[in-house]
Amino acid sequence: MSHRMIRTALSATLVAGSAAFILSSPGPARAADLVTGLPIASFGDIVVNGASKRIFISDPSGGKLVTTDYAGKVTNTVDKLPGIAGLALADDGDVYAAVPGLNAIVAFSENGGRLETYPAGGAERPLAVAQAGGGIWFGAGNGKLGRLDRSGDEPTLRPGVVDVSFSTGPAFAASGNLLVATDTSVKPATFTVVDVSTTPPTKVVTRQLGADRPQDLAFTADGSRLVTAGLGSPARAVKPADLSTIENYTAGPDGNAVAVRADGTVAVGRPGTAAKAVSLFTPGKAAATRQYDLRNAGTLLPGGLAWEPGGPRLFGVSDETVAGTPEKFALQIFGDPSRTTTTVALSVPAKLALGATATITGVFASPVPAGLPVVITRKDAAGSRRVGPTTVPAGGRFTISDKPAKGGTVTYTVAFAGNDDFSPATVTKSFAVGTAGTTTLSLDRNGGVFAYGSTVTLTAKLGATHSSRTVEIWADPFGSDQPSKLVRRAAVNSKGVLTASYKLTRNTTFSAIFRGDAFTAARAAKSTVSTKVNVWVAIDKHYGTAVVGGVTYHVIRSSVDPSFFTHMPQYPGRKPYLTIDFFNGSKWQTWRASYSVLQNGVSENILTGTHTIGVRYRVRSAYLYGKSGDTVNTTTYGNYKYFTFSR
Repeated sequence: MSHRMIRTALSATLVAGSAAFILSSPGPARAADLVTGLPIASFGDIVVNGASKRIFISDPSGGKLVTTDYAGKVTNTVDKLPGIAGLALADDGDVYAAVPGLNAIVAFSENGGRLETYPAGGAERPLAVAQAGGGIWFGAGNGKLGRLDRSGDEPTLRPGVVDVSFSTGPAFAASGNLLVATDTSVKPATFTVVDVSTTPPTKVVTRQLGADRPQDLAFTADGSRLVTAGLGSPARAVKPADLSTIENYTAGPDGNAVAVRADGTVAVGRPGTAAKAVSLFTPGKAAATRQYDLRNAGTLLPGGLAWEPGGPRLFGVSDETVAGTPEKFALQIFGDPSRTTTTVALSVPAKLALGATATITGVFASPVPAGLPVVITRKDAAGSRRVGPTTVPAGGRFTISDKPAKGGTVTYTVAFAGNDDFSPATVTKSFAVGTAGTTTLSLDRNGGVFAYGSTVTLTAKLGATHSSRTVEIWADPFGSDQPSKLVRRAAVNSKGVLTASYKLTRNTTFSAIFRGDAFTAARAAKSTVSTKVNVWVAIDKHYGTAVVGGVTYHVIRSSVDPSFFTHMPQYPGRKPYLTIDFFNGSKWQTWRASYSVLQNGVSENILTGTHTIGVRYRVRSAYLYGKSGDTVNTTTYGNYKYFTFSR
């Protein structure tokens, strides 16, 4: 016997977002996608937590709560719950269970772990449980409703809050502040709608619904309909305000389970048969749009249906033996999301000259049946509008001709909502419309000479283009050991200008690149700058200095062979050029010159021989482009150092 509550008070966002669930034509009944055995001795109730993706199933005879994943694999079991019956999923994700054998309500976590036990304290024996008006309510065997009172220091169960006149088999459904209770153990049964927002709760309406014996009930997401199923009459939808019938569902003469999806799709279960055991009804339709068979033998149990929140799967509990397992009960999984993946190919031109006609072609690559809804939109600067077919065409192919009147970007979007057999699919393609042209691009600093380590700022200027205003500035240092580097990539300013800064250590070729757009050809501009090296000479083994004619001279004893150390950035094969001049009384004259090997940025030259006392000398090193072993810098002369010899 089912004592159940379906959580239907979902947000408007979830309701709206679920509009993608569109059912196809009924056709032949489809078997459950998956069936797996359940380790239970009986069935009481089923609820599904969409956040934790867990299914909770109560087992009254076994005295346990079984938690499974969406494939039916058991993830947790809590025992010592004698007679556990109705289940309710609260807004915070906790699961509440009516446990008459403990005379209590027991709370469990979203993964099935036991949290709290709330004893009733009398002889109420809670059988059904529901959330309404933000609180937890329970139905007891004495025909009255009670609630879980959290106002004090310790939560307690308050029995007998309102009398709804059921005996031993209460069943619940709730939406917002409304709670509906009936009795599944009698025929005909009375349904009572209670508004729990008042103090005390107010009975809205009480009446019998036909001569059937109710088995299950559930609200639609918006609370506008209450769906009931029972033995002896078809499942029906009624108005909660007065319990008047809105429509009857053609699922068969008997119904024993109902579940309502967020989009309003109603699932109705039939007892006593495995064929067409479950029927689905789209909102407002009394005829089934799909039917499911149970796998193997067996029958669907009363109250044994529950939807995956926000998903396509419908879960059912049946009393059948699964081949190869010892279980006598099974979890049936209908509408498994392993549905056919929908692929839509959309072809548009890469670009289109203004005045020309474009051909847009779309193809549904997977075998999507013709007639299912599809939305095709065209968007440009003037706005968005629907174009093309409104349903999937025969053969899955469509063609649209488009002759834009203005330049710009045209975007086509094909949106297929999908259904229980085919997944949703959306594809978007755009193309530019305009007139082909060229542009100008310049880059300054060409031919400039800069000091080693200085930072140069380059300016690129781009002319008119169709759409893209992005320019790249690259630096390519001389030498094979350093690759080109992207210095900056950005949109030019309102004057078409983009600047970039770069620290120089070598001769460098800069490139400004505009890669073009749909109607403007690519352009590039180059600029090569020369970079000096750092070069200087240190004189070793002098013992002092002297000033001669305002110039400082290093003084070296004539008995000593001085060393001259050249400092210069290292580069493979690099050789500094050292010159020594002497003053002949009227002018400086070159005396010695040589190249030397640079190691770790330093080279040494030793001046040997007889050193004439009193002669004035000067020395300097240089990097000579193409002669000092490489061409990665421009010719650079260091400063002179002066020296003389004494006794």
